[in-house]
Amino acid sequence: MQQQELIDENKENSTYGQTVKRGILSFELCDTGIGIDPKYIQRAWESFSQGDMSITKEQDGTGLGLSICKSLVEINGGEIKAESQLGKGSKFSFTWNVEPLSMTPLPRESQFNERISYALPHAIRKKRILIIHSVESVRNSLLKYFIRVEKVDAFDSFDKGIKAVKTCKELYKHAYDIIFISLYENNKEEVINTVLELKKLENNNNNLKIILIVFSSDEGIKLAESVKQALEITFVIYAPITWNKLIDQFKCMKIIN
Repeated sequence: MQQQELIDENKENSTYGQTVKRGILSFELCDTGIGIDPKYIQRAWESFSQGDMSITKEQDGTGLGLSICKSLVEINGGEIKAESQLGKGSKFSFTWNVEPLSMTPLPRESQFNERISYALPHAIRKKRILIIHSVESVRNSLLKYFIRVEKVDAFDSFDKGIKAVKTCKELYKHAYDIIFISLYENNKEEVINTVLELKKLENNNNNLKIILIVFSSDEGIKLAESVKQALEITFVIYAPITWNKLIDQFKCMKIIN
């Protein structure tokens, strides 16, 4: 495997008070296996697809590997490509978006979580927050930040999120005040339909704030802009999510000063 050095290291994107320093890692993986017939390359990214579907094929597999890889890369805002020659091997390349981390030492996790929870403004603690994101680590990070919020729920699918809103509506006039929703290329239409459904359930509550979570790639930024225009949403936060990004976002939303 060949790993290229970080590029676009100093590239910045400023939006809603956030300054995002971005980098892109580029990877190449080569093998000398059986290869893929070039005419099957595009189909190879589909779930349960294999180059040789005959009953005499010698290679086992479910045909899910490349589909899963493509989904993971696109969720991150990257791009994946393949080149192959039948009988000679294949070369796969993909990009992975990163944000260089500060080298400032952090306190122990328990101390850090306690500090940020106490620092959470009271205006946020009184809110009801819903998180809909397919990646568990993202959900857990947000839950740690919102540990002192009166009501915060997190789910891995849109269906579960909508069900939570319906359940919450039985207790409150408006179910949630702030809803975080993950957005990437493969779920764009599902996000649009979900947001429309949420607005309908909330009776077009003007106080409902919907925040799209998008990776800070050029593709992610363009995707967010297109969805914002379609849904008249103005709030986007770029992953990975940090405490400072959240506070800046809430300030831009005028929830806190």
